[in-house]
Amino acid sequence: MKNEAIVSLDIGSHKIAGMVAIVNDVAMEIVGAEHIEYEEEIVKNGRVIDMDGCTEYIKRVLSELEQQTNMSLPLVNISIGGGFVRGWTASHKLGLESSRRRITEIDIENLLKNVKNNSKIPPESHILKLLPQEYIIDDETHVKKNPKGMFGSSIGALVHICIVLDNPLQNIIECIKKAGSEVDGIYPHSWASAEALLSEEEKKSGVLVIDFGKGTTDFLVYSDGNLYGTYSIKCGGELIDKDLSLILNIAMESASEIKKDYGWCNYQSLVAKKSPELEAQIEVRTVGTGTRMMVGIDKISRFVYERIDDILRVRVKSIIEKDLGRSPRLGAGIVLTGGSSQLKGLVDCVQEMFKRPARVGTPKGILGLAASYQYPCFSAVVGTLLLRKKEMSINERTEPEWLKKLQQFKKKTGDKLKKIWEGW
Repeated sequence: MKNEAIVSLDIGSHKIAGMVAIVNDVAMEIVGAEHIEYEEEIVKNGRVIDMDGCTEYIKRVLSELEQQTNMSLPLVNISIGGGFVRGWTASHKLGLESSRRRITEIDIENLLKNVKNNSKIPPESHILKLLPQEYIIDDETHVKKNPKGMFGSSIGALVHICIVLDNPLQNIIECIKKAGSEVDGIYPHSWASAEALLSEEEKKSGVLVIDFGKGTTDFLVYSDGNLYGTYSIKCGGELIDKDLSLILNIAMESASEIKKDYGWCNYQSLVAKKSPELEAQIEVRTVGTGTRMMVGIDKISRFVYERIDDILRVRVKSIIEKDLGRSPRLGAGIVLTGGSSQLKGLVDCVQEMFKRPARVGTPKGILGLAASYQYPCFSAVVGTLLLRKKEMSINERTEPEWLKKLQQFKKKTGDKLKKIWEGW
């Protein structure tokens, strides 16, 4: 792969972020980055609600990136969540007509085609990604890589099937088209965050990634190196703001700041310790009358904890356990990321809920990534670039043999014609 420019966009409920990277076979370097926070309601719970407004913000971000890089950017890659993405892992087996022969690329294509045809896809949805996790030869040999050329009587596979609702995705694509670009690649939001944050060892040990955003929460589960669940729900940190705004009768903007500055997610453990953190009070102003009143940190933190418990334990944890039929093995614990992941005491709260170690993940170690973008809220936009680079490398390696031969033939023919022409 020669040096190529790729672009990623993360269209969130609070902001739109974009990045440009130069990639080749061995490296990726960020050469442009921009993000703009919305001044009005453009995206709600991961879904576009103002097409013209969203288009205009995309134009602004892409225009700034073009100025930074001095390049035209006709293609962009996006990450999507918003409660309209869902993925699960299925298994399928294909018997071969001979008891012992080489497995061909056609066998693998037929196997994946059968997985696709046997998948029950809900109405108004389509398969976004078919991701082979591992192949099983003769019911006992497990291989992670393409088994083409191996001998076997049967070939099976664990395949992660990720589906997406058509209309919400089409609205995003339409905004990008109206902004003057085309969509190159589409990836689940949680996949992008995981790509930016996880090591292969963590995936093997088992890990839960939770991208806790403003309007959505996207999460996934890896176990034994395989991706078992891709999820997205239409709620995030903004629910806490709404609770505080309603209960205290204060503006949403004030509620958001109070949540960040004074709300302790690990409220229960602080109560048990009789922590002095909860004894202080702050002054707030009510909406409309502007009346001043004092509110205790204890009260604020209790509301924050109750909503965090509702989102992460009642929803996220129960969805995973119900879907997998068990509590997943999470040797590497839980990785939190996204704009709402830095709330006070969230790591301690999550560790208590899931009985597993937890940490906040930030994108780091990426060539050219400025310090101002090494924050959890930029995990997905960085990870989208990494996913696109990986996909480009795979596509290049798995180029069909007939196409390689055709290209070789064209090159040889071209060289011969060039010699003849020069001989004249």
